[in-house]
Amino acid sequence: MKTSQRTSACQCIKEVLNHGNMEFVEAIRREQQILETPKNKSDKNRLPDTSFIKQLGRLGETLQQAPKTVVLACSDARVPVLDLFQQRANEVFEIRLEGNVASTECLGSISYAVEHLPTIEGIVVLGHTGCGAITAAVDHYLSPKPEATTVEGSIMSLIKTIIPSVDIAASVLAMNSQSEQDAVLREALDRRKLIGTAIFVNAAAMAWKVQAFIRGLRRNVPVWYGVYDLASCRILHADLDRRDGSLLFGLGDAPHVTELNEVAQILVKYLQKMNNFDAAKFSTNGHNRQTQAAWEMLSTGGAPSAT
Repeated sequence: MKTSQRTSACQCIKEVLNHGNMEFVEAIRREQQILETPKNKSDKNRLPDTSFIKQLGRLGETLQQAPKTVVLACSDARVPVLDLFQQRANEVFEIRLEGNVASTECLGSISYAVEHLPTIEGIVVLGHTGCGAITAAVDHYLSPKPEATTVEGSIMSLIKTIIPSVDIAASVLAMNSQSEQDAVLREALDRRKLIGTAIFVNAAAMAWKVQAFIRGLRRNVPVWYGVYDLASCRILHADLDRRDGSLLFGLGDAPHVTELNEVAQILVKYLQKMNNFDAAKFSTNGHNRQTQAAWEMLSTGGAPSAT
C-alpha cells in the first residue's frame, strides 16, 4: 500500500471513531431529553438498565468510580471483557496488556484499584485461546532469535515474561511424550499442544503473581483466573481438585506457584482426551447438541463418545 493510500485509510478510521463519539454523546442527550420532560423528570426508572445515563450519569455529571472487579486481560480485540461477563460501564476496572501479563505497570494499576476503590471485591486474570503473545513466546522458545531492533526488543520484553510459563508447559509435555509413534507426529502436534497448555499455565501463573503482590497491600481481595475460549465463548479453568484432565466452566481460584505444574499436567491430559474425537469439528460447530455434550463430558472428566 502506498503512503498516500495508507494515510487516506487511516483518516477514514479516524473519522469513524470521531463519528462514533458524536453518536455516543447524542444518545446520552436523547436520554436526558426523555428525563427532562415534565412527566419523566428525575425518574431514571423510565430508562432501561442499559441506558448510558444509568451507567455514566447525565451530561455535566461526573460519577465516582464504583467497579466491583478488576480484570487483567489480554489486549486481543476478540475478547470483549464487559460483554462476556455481562457487566456494564463502571462495573469493571479493566487492565489490558498482550498475554495478560502482570507487568510492573499492571500491578501498579491493581494496587490503585484495590487500595483506593472500596467497591472492588475481587481480581480476575483472563487469558484466551489463540493468544498471539503466547504463540510468539512458544515460537521463540522453540527457535530462539536475537533481538534485531529496538521494536523487537520491546516485544521480547513481553515474551520473556511469558517464557517461564512456556517452560513449565514444555517440561510437562516432554515428560508425557509416549512412544516412537509420537515422535513421528511431534513436529506437527507439539507446537499446538505447547501453545494450548502454555495459555492456561500463563493465566494461572499471572494470577499467582497478582495474589502474591496484593498480600503486601493494605487490603486483600480474592484472585481468580480463567481462559476465554474463542470458539465456545466460555471461560474455563483447570480442575485442581480431581486433577484428572478436566476443565471446569467459570473462573478458578488463583493457584499456588507449586500447583502450576499440575495445571500443565491437567491440560496435557485434557488434550489427550481431545485427540479421541474430531477436535477441529468440535471447535467450529458452536453450540449444537453434539458439541455441547462433548464439552460437558470433558468438563466432568468423562471421555467423549465415538461418533
